[in-house]
This record gives sequence, structure tokens and C-alpha cells, in this order.
Amino acid sequence: MRVTNNLIYDQSSRAIGQSNEKILKTQEKISAQTDIVKPSDNPVGASQILMYGDSTDRLKMFDESIKMAKSNLEYQEVALESLNGFMDRVRTLFIQAQNDINTQEDIDAIVQEISLINESMAELMNSRSADGSYIFAGTDTLSPAFIQDTEGRYLWNGNEGQKYAQISEDMRVPVTDSGKKLFQDIWTNRTFRTELLTGDVSLTAKVQSQGDFQEYMDEYYDPEVPSVNEYQLVTSPLVDDGSEPDSTLTQSDSKEDRDRRRSFFGEPGNYSITNSQGDVVASGSYRAGKPINFNGMSFLLQGKPGASVDFALVPPRRDNVLNEINRTLDTLSNEDSTYQQREEAFLNATASLNNAQQKIGEARSSVGARLNTLQVREEFSSANQLSNAVAQDRIGGLDMAEAATNLSMKEAALDASQKVFTRISNLSLFNKM
Repeated sequence: MRVTNNLIYDQSSRAIGQSNEKILKTQEKISAQTDIVKPSDNPVGASQILMYGDSTDRLKMFDESIKMAKSNLEYQEVALESLNGFMDRVRTLFIQAQNDINTQEDIDAIVQEISLINESMAELMNSRSADGSYIFAGTDTLSPAFIQDTEGRYLWNGNEGQKYAQISEDMRVPVTDSGKKLFQDIWTNRTFRTELLTGDVSLTAKVQSQGDFQEYMDEYYDPEVPSVNEYQLVTSPLVDDGSEPDSTLTQSDSKEDRDRRRSFFGEPGNYSITNSQGDVVASGSYRAGKPINFNGMSFLLQGKPGASVDFALVPPRRDNVLNEINRTLDTLSNEDSTYQQREEAFLNATASLNNAQQKIGEARSSVGARLNTLQVREEFSSANQLSNAVAQDRIGGLDMAEAATNLSMKEAALDASQKVFTRISNLSLFNKM
């Protein structure tokens, strides 16, 4: 076989070109910092790297959702904490206002401070997140959660929906809470109404023990049949002729002694309480001027026995805690309000504050639990992304030291090939002639 110059040139040129391609490929791997630049380098490894990359991209997308959810919940947590602090301050001021040494000027100063706090609480109930959304308005986040009517009452203006954040393929977390549940639908102080039917007496009735009365309401109040909630209290003297034969009750030996005791302790008598069916639910003896207690309710009748009083359980009512506070402030601002009216106003406001703070406490616990869930999910996402990166590096990772060594060797081989090609291309028989 005759080796021609053209054959030698073609082979040398091809070898140099292949060396160049190897160098460029190695440089490309070093630049991309991966051993698999294109699928043909390692088809199976390339598909696995794409799979891990897609998983990481999904995790990063959920990370953005987690960040948004944490931001909303943190805004909500701050608002709830501030509201709870304001309510503690209002409660303290109401306790201070009940001091009998306060003048009306002192009361007015307390009313003014509570009014300012009430306005601050209203502003917190209409809190906005960083993007301007109302966080307590449900899903209608473009409108304020609460508005005021012409009489200054706070009304619910949102809806009861919740916004959710998708933090994984199978998990959603609520990022808002309805202000209607937290602030608007607050149980007010439960009470009852009375009407004096007969008897020359003065009647004072109030809830003496809110706990006992609430238990009784929970068990016996019937919202569907109002008549079931009606009762009658009847008092009667011990005997019709005014004598008191039972000395163990009166502890008297003569009529003069009995008269003196009656003027001091009050007229003795009996009482009975019947329900709407006529059944006696409570009975006993009492003295006029001393309270008759019945399941947390107290009836004080000043005068001789022989009176009848109708009373009924008032339907439980829900209202915004701010409205209940404002009603109490109106009572305190009225110089003509009686001690009993002010005491009742204090009780009403305190009951609403207690119930509102209970709701806020439950909401803060729920928000904290959700924030913990987001934190755990965020840590899980970071660990998964790290695991994906390790797997990708294990499959297509490039050993930079080895790649640099290979590049140097290939560059040296190319340089040698170029030198050999130069010498071979200069070979000619004419050089020997």
C-alpha cells in the first residue's frame, strides 16, 4: 500500500480535530461544573438529574408559598397580641372606675382613655398585611372587615371564608381567620328580665353568679319555645293573721319581740318559684329585704311578703366587643346613671372582654400551631433540596481536579499532534535530492 502525502495529512488533521473536540468538551464540563452536559453524555443519568431538578423546582415554588403564609400569620399574630394587651388595659381601667371614691371628673378621664383604646382596637381589627389585604376580612381582603354605622356601632363587613396557602402537593394551611368569629360573634353577658305584678314592694333583680346562671341557661334555656323560659316568683306571709306560731323560725317569745325583729330583720315569709307549666322548681322561707337566690339569679324584695314577680330568661346575644365597651362608656358618662346601672354595665363589659379574650387566645394558639407547621415544612423542604443536590452531584457531578488534569493532558497531546503534523507535512523527496 502506498502512503501518500494526502493520506498522512488527512489522518493528522483528523487527529488534531478530535483532540480539539475533546478539549472543548472538557472545557464545557468544567464551565458547567457537571459531567453530563447533554443527554447523550449519559442518558440514564441525565433523566435522573432532570427528575431531581423538577423536584427541587417544585419545592422552591412551595417555599414561596410558605414565605407568604408566614408573613400573613405573623401579621395576624402581632395584631392579636396587641388586641389582647389593649383588652387587659381596658379591664384594668374598668376595675379602677368601680372605685367609690372616684368623682365624675375621674370617671370622665377613664372614659376618654378607654375610648381612645377602643379606636386603636378597631384599627387593629382592620389590620392589613404587607400587600394591603385586610387580614380579618375572610376572603374579601380588599374591603375592611368592620365598618361603623351612623350610630357608631361596629358592624361586620367581611365574610367567614379563609384563604389557604398550598405548602406541599397534599397540604394546605389557612393563612387568615374571620374577624366575625374572633370579634363580632362574642357572647354578651347573659341576663334575665323581671316584671313586678302585685305587691307593695320594691324589686331589685340581678345576676349574682354568672357561672351558675350560665350553667342554668345552658341546660334549661329553650330557643324554640320562648314560653318555657318564663317563671314566676310568689312571696307570702308565714300565716295570714300575722301570728308566728313557729318559735324556731322567729326565735321570739312575745308579740313585742316579734315586731322588733320584723322591723330590724324584715318581715318573714315563704316564697315559691314556678315554671311555665306550673311546677314548683324552688321554694323556701325568706325575710323581706334579704335576697332570694335561684340558680345564680338574685331577687331583693323590700316590703311585706305577698308579691308576685314574673321573670324570663333573656335570649343569649352576640355582639362586637367594641360595641359592648361603648355601651358601658355611655352609662359611665351619664351622670344620672344609678349605681345598679353602672354595676350592670361593668359586668356586661367584663363578660364580653372575657369571652373576646378567650377567642383571641384560641386564635393565637391556632396561629402559633400553623407557624410551627410552616417552620417544620420549611426545614423539610430545605433538607429535600439538599438531598436532591447531593443526588444530582453524585450522578453528574464533576471532579474539578480530575477534569483539570485531563484538560492539561489533552492540551499536551494536542500540542504534540500539532508539532508532529508540522514536521510530517514538511516531508518531501525533494529534501533528499
